[in-house]
Amino acid sequence: MAAIALSRSIALLLALACVLPAQQSRAIRDQVAHVGTALSSGNPEEAMTPFDKSFDNYGRLSDYFSALTNAYTLTNDLEITDEQIVKHAATLTIHWIMTLSDLKSGLSEVRVQDVTVKLAMKNYDWRIVSIAPLAFFDPEIKSK
Repeated sequence: MAAIALSRSIALLLALACVLPAQQSRAIRDQVAHVGTALSSGNPEEAMTPFDKSFDNYGRLSDYFSALTNAYTLTNDLEITDEQIVKHAATLTIHWIMTLSDLKSGLSEVRVQDVTVKLAMKNYDWRIVSIAPLAFFDPEIKSK
């Protein structure tokens, strides 16, 4: 009887070991998707909510997001091409396509970039601690 209970405990632990990484991956991906969705909705404040305030360029990125959403209607398409999760840190490579439609002229610009996003587990929540290249979000930069 003890062997059966032990076998069930081991089976449960193995099942949890498979589920937890999948839940982490989903939570990480949700944070990044939230940024794209909020920008597409014209809500720069909401786009900043997944970012940790300790992020070195937090203020600059917030300014970029505000300027972008004030000048353009944005459409964001994000495809995660690489994901590395090690304990309480994650790095994603995202193929990011952002279409900027000028609110005044109606002209559109398409930006395409592989963006690296780093996240860290802070207070039981995944927070974005780095995004690069930051210039991808600079409203003054024009794509080639």
